[in-house]
Amino acid sequence: MSFPFLRLPQVILSIIVNLAEPKEIICLTQCSKRAYNLVKTYRKKSENVKIVVNDFENNVKVFFDNKLNCRLSLDSLYGKWKLVEREYSKTTFFGADFRLSLYCEDESEWKLKWDDPTTDGVLTLIDWATDLFRTDVWSLSVSKRTIHRLKWVESCQEHIKEVFLWAGNHTEDEIRCLFHSKANKFYLLSVPPTFDYSGILPSRTSLGLCQGFWFTPNHLMTSDFMELSVNYSILTNSNVNQFLRHWLAGGSPRLKTLSLEIKEFSLNEITRGIEGVIPNGDPRSQKYWTISGRELTFNDRMYLKRSDGVMATCSTIDYRIVRRIFVLAVWPDAKNRMPY
Repeated sequence: MSFPFLRLPQVILSIIVNLAEPKEIICLTQCSKRAYNLVKTYRKKSENVKIVVNDFENNVKVFFDNKLNCRLSLDSLYGKWKLVEREYSKTTFFGADFRLSLYCEDESEWKLKWDDPTTDGVLTLIDWATDLFRTDVWSLSVSKRTIHRLKWVESCQEHIKEVFLWAGNHTEDEIRCLFHSKANKFYLLSVPPTFDYSGILPSRTSLGLCQGFWFTPNHLMTSDFMELSVNYSILTNSNVNQFLRHWLAGGSPRLKTLSLEIKEFSLNEITRGIEGVIPNGDPRSQKYWTISGRELTFNDRMYLKRSDGVMATCSTIDYRIVRRIFVLAVWPDAKNRMPY
């Protein structure tokens, strides 16, 4: 026996549509054009829905309450390497004309039939998903072949929360230009071995560098980030000592978390000669939440205290045994907790 869902009172329909999870909303839109229009009419802006576009998997993921809820991908005879950059304009290819097929019910994966090898169908999926849930793209992973997606997304929205860039095949000029993207958090996962960036890095919320051999002491001293992470850096204990003196004097006032992989690391050398170092008297480990939602655990540690009363923990994190990361964590943390 069928249930006359579309005949329910408008108030009830509005409540149901706004309580439904993304995978349930997508399923409803595929029932009929009337059902799609109902969702578009009553669905409010989705504050707890995040759209994430993955370069390697070549799909659009929809997160609900920070958990993967469903994904959209292409059903195509053409491999992802066949995709070419082409100007994309918004269409009315929505409603009943936008037909998705349920590919994997357990993982709630929907596929769109796509037989045009000259255009990137993922842009159509992005356009449809962001329009349906009335939200922007939250996170985008791009490489050389998909950089047009970043350009298109930035043309459609004011900011993007996160950008992950594989730039090993980009020219140095292209990478320098991409540093000025609209991303609040910019993660550079790879660069050419000869990459160099002169001058001051653009200010943003977070910067993460997986290959930080080009990151200089001047970059560190002039940085304006809330969160900065640099792996495989050429920085020395002396460079970080200079920065800590700079921070204690009121420099880099927005900084909350600094993570640096340093050659021949020594916490004693880093803090040598610095006034205001407070030794740790608590043998218990200490927890710290970053603005990116990571929980850090500090064991051996000491504290720095500025003249304005702001405190920070200096500690180390061992990563895969062979690597040690220096961390400066400024209190309070993202959960507004103090060290003691």
